[in-house]
Amino acid sequence: MTRTRLALGALISAAALALAGCGVSEAPTASWHGAAAQSGLADGGQGGGAQAHPISDSTAQAGKPSASASAAPSASASAAASPSASAPASASSDGIMRQTGGAQVALTFDDGPSADTPKLLAMLRQQNIKATFCVVGVAVQEFPQYVQEIVKDGHTLCNHTWKHDEKLGKKSADTIRADLQRTNDEIRKAVPDAQIKYFRHPGGNFTPTAVQVARELGMISLGWTVDPSDWNTQKWKGDQMTQHIIATVRNNTRPGGVILSHDGGGDRSATLAAYKTLLPELKQKYTLIALPN
Repeated sequence: MTRTRLALGALISAAALALAGCGVSEAPTASWHGAAAQSGLADGGQGGGAQAHPISDSTAQAGKPSASASAAPSASASAAASPSASAPASASSDGIMRQTGGAQVALTFDDGPSADTPKLLAMLRQQNIKATFCVVGVAVQEFPQYVQEIVKDGHTLCNHTWKHDEKLGKKSADTIRADLQRTNDEIRKAVPDAQIKYFRHPGGNFTPTAVQVARELGMISLGWTVDPSDWNTQKWKGDQMTQHIIATVRNNTRPGGVILSHDGGGDRSATLAAYKTLLPELKQKYTLIALPN
């Protein structure tokens, strides 16, 4: 009997050790310019360079992201990656929200505001569609009146950092916090009572530390499922870009999706032309929402 118990104990110990070695490491963040063509990955514009966004768990995307190893997260940062009780049901295990959590579809526009923002707002107003604008602090500083217009029209605001620093997430928690707080403060100079419930890291280069700091500031980290790479005017130009945006959004949008496009960071005339076609189509097929505040 004693021998049997010892043998059983040894087997249990071996099994425990084997399971302990099966932990899943954090998925590497894709780097940007080389992976910019992948749908659902690229974000950017002239203000911040190009970098890859994370692929949604539910959407197969094309492209060749090159993994870049990030520093091993600290114990506190690793804990931050786990969803908290306050995290939305649509947030994944890394604390990043990539879907709306229902059948509704969300339009999101990054890198503004810019001179093109009022044109996009007029189109959204005409179709009675609400969206989410991920604004950059220096752009808010330049065009505070457009932030006021965004809020007046009932759209949602998202913090997209002060200067579109794609490497911000690898910096210290204090540096990340100062950047995000400065951006929020600038937004509230334009709109004192602005609700800022979302944070989108430039390039989608989220780290556990960035997700945690954003959470401490009351913001949910926001990813996406569809990206037509409308920032990449080196690859597609003019009508070719417009048709690329239309085709990518048409072919990849699903219920619950979050669509990424840009109203700033460069010439957005092709994006505006694409959404002139897409807005009525999307409205007919889906319930389009601004992410809730």
